[in-house]
Amino acid sequence: MPLNKSYLLAAGLAVVLVIWMMMGDEIPPEQPDRSLTTEASLFRVQYEDHAGQPMHRNVRATGHVSAERNVDVIAEVSGKVTSIRTQRGLPVKEGQLLLTIDERDLPARLKQAEATLKQVTIETRGSHDLFRKGLVNESEVINAEARLASAEASLTDIRRQLDATQIRAPFTGMFDQRYVELGEYVPAGEAVARVLDTDPMLVKGRIAEKDIADVAIGDKAYAILLNGNRVDGTIRYIAAGADSQTRSYDIEMAITDGIPQSGLFDGQTATLYVPQPDVMAYFLSPALLIMTADDQLGLKVLTEDDRVRVVPVTLLSAEDDGVWVYGPGEKMRLITIGQGFVSDGEQVEAVAKNTGKQ
Repeated sequence: MPLNKSYLLAAGLAVVLVIWMMMGDEIPPEQPDRSLTTEASLFRVQYEDHAGQPMHRNVRATGHVSAERNVDVIAEVSGKVTSIRTQRGLPVKEGQLLLTIDERDLPARLKQAEATLKQVTIETRGSHDLFRKGLVNESEVINAEARLASAEASLTDIRRQLDATQIRAPFTGMFDQRYVELGEYVPAGEAVARVLDTDPMLVKGRIAEKDIADVAIGDKAYAILLNGNRVDGTIRYIAAGADSQTRSYDIEMAITDGIPQSGLFDGQTATLYVPQPDVMAYFLSPALLIMTADDQLGLKVLTEDDRVRVVPVTLLSAEDDGVWVYGPGEKMRLITIGQGFVSDGEQVEAVAKNTGKQ
C-alpha cells in the first residue's frame, strides 16, 4: 500500500501549509523607527538677511522726438512748377507762399466766368420783374435762377483752381521737404512739400502694460537724447488702448524746457523717463530670481515662522554683477540655497548664512 501512504503524506503537507498561511495574517507588521523628530524631517535652507535701500525709480520708454504735426502739402491742380519761393529748412508762417504752379488759362476763364455771372444776374432780375407783371410764368423764373446758380458755381470753382496754383504753408512751422523741382510737371493729388509744426516738439514712446497705472496726463517727465542732452516736459497724452501685438501703450511728452526748438529734430532717438516715488530696492544675483505662477519675476523668502513665501518683484536696473529689484518691502530673509526644492507656504528649517543659527 505504498501509494496510499504517499497520498496521505501529501494531504498532510497541504493541511499544514494552509494553517501556516492563515496564521501569517496574524503576524503583527513591522513598526517603523520613530526616532526621527518632526524638526529633523523639515527641509533645510540657507537664507540671508537683506535690508532695502531707497532708490529713485522711473517709468522708462524708448521713443523719438516728433513734431506736433507733420503734413504733406498736396497739389490740387495739375501743371508745371513755375517758381519756388522759400528754401527748405527755413521757418515759415501760416499762409506763406512756398511755390507756384502754372496758371495756364485759368485767369482768362476767370474773367469769362465773372462776365457770365453778371449777365445771368441781370437776366434773372429781369425774369423776376416780368413775373411780377404777369408776363412770364413761374418756370421761366426757376430756369433763370438755375442758370444763375450754375454761373456762381463755375466762378467759385475757377477761383479755387486759380488759388490752388499757389502752394502755401498750412500753418506756422518749418518748411521741411520739397518733393518737386522748378519746371517739373505735377499731377493733381501729388505731394509737393512737407511742413512741420514744431511748437511744441514732442517725445513719443510706448510704455509697458505693467507701468500704465503709474503714469498720468500732466505728470512731469524728461527725455535723454542719443547725444546725452536732456529735455524736460509734461505728459500730455496716454493711449486708452494697448497695441494688439505688444500690449504696450503710446505716450507723448510735450517739451517745455531744455534745448531750444531749433536744436531738436523730428525723428531723433530719445529715452523718455517719468519719475516715480522712491522704492526700497535690493541688489542681488539674477540667479535668485524665479518665475511666479502668473509669469512674473519673484523671490523666495522666509516669514518670521520659517515658512516659504513667494514675493513678486520688479526689475529696477541691471549692472554687470547683479540686478536691482523692488517689491519685498523694507527688509527680507532671502533664501539663497535650497530655494529650488521648497514651495510657497512650506515649513522649513532655516539656517542663516555663515552663522549656522536658525
